[in-house]
Amino acid sequence: MTLFLHLARRAAVAFAGALTAVVALFLAVDFAENAGLFRGPGWVWLAAEVYANKAAAVAWQTAPAAMLLAAALTASGLRRTSEYTALRALGLGPWRVAAPVMAVAVAAGLAMAWLGDAVASGAAARADELVADRLGGGGPRRYRERKAWFRGQGLRRIYHLREAAAGGTFERVTVLELTPDFRLARRIDADRMAPGGAPGEWVLQEGAERRFEGEGLATEPFAERRYAFGDGADAFAVLPGRPGQMRAAVLARQIDLRRALGLPSAEYVLEWHNKWAWPAAGIPAGLLALALALRRDRRGHFTAALLESVGVSLAFWMAHGLFFTLGLAGRVPAPVAPWIAGALFLVAGAAALRRLA
Repeated sequence: MTLFLHLARRAAVAFAGALTAVVALFLAVDFAENAGLFRGPGWVWLAAEVYANKAAAVAWQTAPAAMLLAAALTASGLRRTSEYTALRALGLGPWRVAAPVMAVAVAAGLAMAWLGDAVASGAAARADELVADRLGGGGPRRYRERKAWFRGQGLRRIYHLREAAAGGTFERVTVLELTPDFRLARRIDADRMAPGGAPGEWVLQEGAERRFEGEGLATEPFAERRYAFGDGADAFAVLPGRPGQMRAAVLARQIDLRRALGLPSAEYVLEWHNKWAWPAAGIPAGLLALALALRRDRRGHFTAALLESVGVSLAFWMAHGLFFTLGLAGRVPAPVAPWIAGALFLVAGAAALRRLA
């Protein structure tokens, strides 16, 4: 138990140091590139708020790399001080080193999973919003603009809801109904659309209904008219923004809603699973880095650990990105894609460590 706690403490200190260094380096480089945005009164507090939010997001993104670096540094430290040689002389194999390091990796993964869902997702969105405000309307703001077009459950009804108002009502509304051969059959324009008394019923006010019958057009103005569209308020609850900046509970609701409406949901499924797969990536990547650091013909200590960590990080990032892209394209099931790279590296790391026993 004393050996386990000793190695776990060393791995935890190495992880905290590596994560702090990586986050600080990223923030310093990012600030150097965007320093021109922070001018005028109060720019110091604005920069502090932006980079406090970015720090949480970056910590979640770089935690697996910090964990595998911590694993490599812990093993390199044992070899540099000949402690690993003493352990082998006592008949203790590489798994006695791997167990406490992996325990730290599991704890770090759980902490980063909580951080990513509770803090980092909202922090990333907040940082984008602050930068967009400073830029005067950049890309992140456009990405977060409210969704205005919706497809009904019948697949042949399209809603254009230009403004949302209180009480689940909408202003400046257009409803298009299509024929089975995708021709416009009816168009309804109204100043206001409010929920009716029955499920799926809506009350449209101050509008006009146009029917396209053959080559003719019939127009009926109205002050108020009820329509049983069949689509309830949930049909218009699709949220804008990046799925990666949504919390897990919000993602789950959006997945169910999009599936019910026939909208694409693969990216949302991928991001939901990635919230847990990415923090856990430090476990298999760290196991492989540990096996590389403990191999018999290895030379060097800190420099070798750094180079090995960079190599494993790049390989894992490429594999994870490949399977994520295949998941988006539908070539790999979306719930599985974020986990494949971790599974492959876990098998490789366990096999490499077993060969050292």
